[in-house]
Amino acid sequence: MNAQQLKEYRTQLYKDVYSGIIPDRFPVHDGLSAEYLIEYAGKDFLTTQYQYTTEILEEIGEKAMELVRGDSFSLAWVRNPISLMFQKSKAFVMSKTGFFQHPEVSGFEPEEYDEFIRNPFDFMVEKIAPRLNPALDTDPISRSVIFASAVLAQMEHQRVFDVANNMLAEKYGFFIAPPGTVGLQLIPFDFLADFSRGFTKIVLDIKRYPEKVLEALEALVPYAIWLGRTPKTSILGANMIMTHMATFLNRKDFEKFYWPTFYKLCHICAERGQSMSIFCEDDWTRYIEYLQELPQGTRLLMEYGDPQKFKDKLGKKMVLSGFYPVSLLKTGTKQQCIDKAKELIDILAPGGNYIFGFDKQALRLSDINPENYVAVMEYVLDNSKYTNAGQPVTTAKREDSIVKFSHTYPEFKSKYIVSFDEFIEDYPPADDRAEPLMRAAYDKYTSMVVPSLGGVF
Repeated sequence: MNAQQLKEYRTQLYKDVYSGIIPDRFPVHDGLSAEYLIEYAGKDFLTTQYQYTTEILEEIGEKAMELVRGDSFSLAWVRNPISLMFQKSKAFVMSKTGFFQHPEVSGFEPEEYDEFIRNPFDFMVEKIAPRLNPALDTDPISRSVIFASAVLAQMEHQRVFDVANNMLAEKYGFFIAPPGTVGLQLIPFDFLADFSRGFTKIVLDIKRYPEKVLEALEALVPYAIWLGRTPKTSILGANMIMTHMATFLNRKDFEKFYWPTFYKLCHICAERGQSMSIFCEDDWTRYIEYLQELPQGTRLLMEYGDPQKFKDKLGKKMVLSGFYPVSLLKTGTKQQCIDKAKELIDILAPGGNYIFGFDKQALRLSDINPENYVAVMEYVLDNSKYTNAGQPVTTAKREDSIVKFSHTYPEFKSKYIVSFDEFIEDYPPADDRAEPLMRAAYDKYTSMVVPSLGGVF
């Protein structure tokens, strides 16, 4: 196949899997992070992050083709040190190795819960952002300059990655989700723990101020809905969730604090035709029955757990991936690594709803033996075919699995978000012909900038 034919073939594999159809073969994901591939290309990771260009990223991507065997590929998920530098971020701090660490931080105190609950976004803009990004804690003019610099740095960072990834996808025929169909989904409890109260303090809060925490979680939902709304929806796109705190909670606290808003947001996303792609960090085995309640076709990337249990409980309803321990690629023999792949394929592939993937990505050059990696990927591809392609995974209908919650929440509003109709009340178009053009431009640029006002990007 040429690159275009290969891209169409791979796209069909994903479309079939995501539609509940057994594909010609199951799709295969690589397990190599951008951080790993920067080092693999012989570049210094720390300094390279400050000088990304499309040329540098294409060079890194071309070198990556020595190892890459999967159906989709992108250089992604690398934080932007220049944007964080302008903000003097305390939430993400670079180590001497160049990797960003998320230290324990807290954006507000217990006595401020009521103010947070009244409007979480406004509170983030006014209080949390300048506390976690001290460069923003200054006079209005200086803050405007710093914020503009940070946003422009982030936009340029995203642009060069997009250009390089699109070039690689076209050249090598990789599947890539349609533009505007992939988003990040804020999960209230994780957000409250990560950036608002901190990991340690939220654990104390659920004991000392349980009702305030519950109110804060519910108050975050309208903002989470708004923030996760992608410009377009497609069976090939998804809202991505990176879970953090779920498995650190006991079952009682998980049921009370974590699950309710998580569950509702997954269904709200499904209401508008968008799927969820969830990285279930750590071991979710004790929460399998909860995952069964998510909309049909939800994509679950599992880190740890018994794959047989997950296949038995979720295999007909959810798309499963993960479980392969990337650490084995460093410590195991080639045969041991291949045997593990065979074991997982034998369990997870039958009946469809499966994408081969690793439990996590390799981050450092020393994380894996490249020869083991290539051997596993080639074995997987050679053993990925189905004999019953085209058959449905289940006769259940996705729409029957969706519970509607969006009508129970108010529209997200903030004094910092002004609609175009409000804007033109005192700045009307010079002529009616300009109105739709002005509206399109206003909506385009405010949607690019406003989500960053909270200071966590």
